[in-house]
Amino acid sequence: MAVRILCAAMLLLLGIAGSASAQVASFKPRLGCIPFMATSLQAMAFTENISSSLLDSIDKTGHFEVVERKKVEHFIEIEGQRLDNLNHDGIVRVGLKAGLDYTVHGSVSMTDTGASLEVNLVAVRSKKTLMKGTFRISESDFTRQLQSIAATIVDRVKQSVQESLATPEVVQVVVPQPRNISVSGTSTSIRLTWQMSDMEQIAGFNIYRSLHPDGPFSLHGTTTEPMFVDDRLKLNEVFYYRISAVNKSGIGSDLTASMRGATVIAPPAPIFLNVQPDIKGARLSWRPRPGAGSVSSTVPAAFKIYRKNESDNTLVMVVQLPVENIEYYDGDLKDGIKYIYTITACNSEGAESEMSARLSVVPLHPPKQVRPLSNLIRRIPVSWDAYSGESAEGYVLYRSESRDGNYARIAKLDLPATVSYIDKNLADNTTYWYRLSAYKKGGIETDPSEPVYAKTRDVPPKPADLTAESGQPRKVTLRWRNSGVAEDEITQVLIFRSLTSADMKFEKIGEVRGEMTSFVDDSRPLLDKTSYSYRICSQNSGGAFSPMTDSAAATTKSPPEVPAGLAVKPGLLKKAIVSWQRNRENDIKEYHVARKQAGDPEYREIGITADTVFEDIELADGAEVSYKVRAFDRDGLVSGYSDAVGARTKPLPARVAGLRVVDQASRSLEWQPSREKDVLGYVIYKKGFLGVAQKQATVSATSWKPSETREKAEYYVTALDASGLESPPSESVSFE
Repeated sequence: MAVRILCAAMLLLLGIAGSASAQVASFKPRLGCIPFMATSLQAMAFTENISSSLLDSIDKTGHFEVVERKKVEHFIEIEGQRLDNLNHDGIVRVGLKAGLDYTVHGSVSMTDTGASLEVNLVAVRSKKTLMKGTFRISESDFTRQLQSIAATIVDRVKQSVQESLATPEVVQVVVPQPRNISVSGTSTSIRLTWQMSDMEQIAGFNIYRSLHPDGPFSLHGTTTEPMFVDDRLKLNEVFYYRISAVNKSGIGSDLTASMRGATVIAPPAPIFLNVQPDIKGARLSWRPRPGAGSVSSTVPAAFKIYRKNESDNTLVMVVQLPVENIEYYDGDLKDGIKYIYTITACNSEGAESEMSARLSVVPLHPPKQVRPLSNLIRRIPVSWDAYSGESAEGYVLYRSESRDGNYARIAKLDLPATVSYIDKNLADNTTYWYRLSAYKKGGIETDPSEPVYAKTRDVPPKPADLTAESGQPRKVTLRWRNSGVAEDEITQVLIFRSLTSADMKFEKIGEVRGEMTSFVDDSRPLLDKTSYSYRICSQNSGGAFSPMTDSAAATTKSPPEVPAGLAVKPGLLKKAIVSWQRNRENDIKEYHVARKQAGDPEYREIGITADTVFEDIELADGAEVSYKVRAFDRDGLVSGYSDAVGARTKPLPARVAGLRVVDQASRSLEWQPSREKDVLGYVIYKKGFLGVAQKQATVSATSWKPSETREKAEYYVTALDASGLESPPSESVSFE
């Protein structure tokens, strides 16, 4: 029952309003219906009938020129809209595209007592909603409701027109007349074309016709294009026409002068076979129809090609070609624009045929968006689908650093089978936009594809957790963690060093492979007990460097302390015993002892020991010696020398003094006793042949008497101490 109510309602809707409108000879506004939306599954079953019935009802009112619903739906598709999300702005855009003055749209829902109908009336050009109402329709009073709805719609349209015409003061608006009117006839129609100076302000044209040049003229038709075809006529009929332009406020221009038109014998319309898209152009082909019998007027002498684009209202003649031409290339077209063509044939007297079928074409589209790959090092590979146009001979790739910036040509690829390109030597962490065009012979290019971007990879990440190991002998070991991933393509790690100081000037000292995580700085070698600071960075395959790490510092191992407590025991027999304190370091390997004696220019090492005592033997008696000691650890680090300590070995006893002959007769000798406490005795020597001494005796007394009493002889005496040291010879004495 609810379905019957709604269908009946929509059949009556606006029909009542139309009956109330006077039939005036004026331009009819164009109205289209947006399909009504169902708000429930129950309502979905008959919303299609509502939309169709509504259009039929509006058409019967005679108040509007109703645009076919399929055309409106076509423009909805062009706008990329869906009915479920079509808002007010979208409806206005669709209406403007379709050349509408008003749109009707709404929704249908079901209630327990019938239906609820929401109706919206929109004035497209002013973008105003003239009516928005919800009407409950029941079986008992649906007639009254429909009458009310119809009356409201008509009243709102009339009211909006009056409001648009109302001004504070009367302003005379002059609408220019159509000009350059051309009238031509075929055997069944008369075609009028004209020009209009400002089509943007024109809503349409009223065509008036009469059988006589002076009238009376009556409204014969309306059109929104600067062309009108009066068809379904008979051969040799003559009519007179006048035209008035109507602006968007409903104000009409003065009628043009009367123009004669007549049906005549003309060639039949050619057979428009095909129109093929091309890059920035289209290729048309056709065939002439054979003439009617032997009548020369039906034989074509030339062909005229007319064209308009989707947004134009006028078919404009592009070219007139001799009759032998049955193909034509139309160039300099724009990508993405739909062009509509028709062709006529003309006889030798200029009579023009009916227009052929209209064929449309969109020039070959630009290539699809390219596919650049992001996150690569200083390069962006770009790929795309092969272009489908057969006339394409290659591609041109463009690049910009911003979407709407200037795109520079970076590559021309001469093979249509080429579908990739690598853009190299780019900046790090930078966004680049790409567009691609296809070109054909002569260098004519399509429009570039839609821009799409990719971003190069950032510089490699810096290594993490850098540490420097202190306390190593003349070297520093660095360790870190690689924070990069495989895509960073890190090829090496660079090492920089600085002596710890205020300026912190770092110099490169080495590099290792990218997978390495340690480095030993020992090239000099380094100085002992010296602090060094280090920073490192990564380098990738493109030559880009990461930021430097924070610095890590280390101090090399200190050399051993100088041995302390050095002492030498003096007065030892032919030797010296050197001793010192053991170093506090626990890794001392050995001590080196250096000695200097009287006459030596410098100290020289004489021994190595792991102990803290060293015995220097085989020294001269009474030798003056001095010693220094330095320590060596297990890493080969060396302390400084200790301070020198000197000593003297035990000297020879002092020379015996006072040797004399006591009595020549008794041959006795005596001498002074030695003052040295450890002298135990004295040795008496007799000088022999060639000065060779012969030991005569060893005595403890300070006198001695040889056994020979009469022999001539020469003697000397030495002192002998407890260590067995013997003094130098005393002065010698002789017996006669």
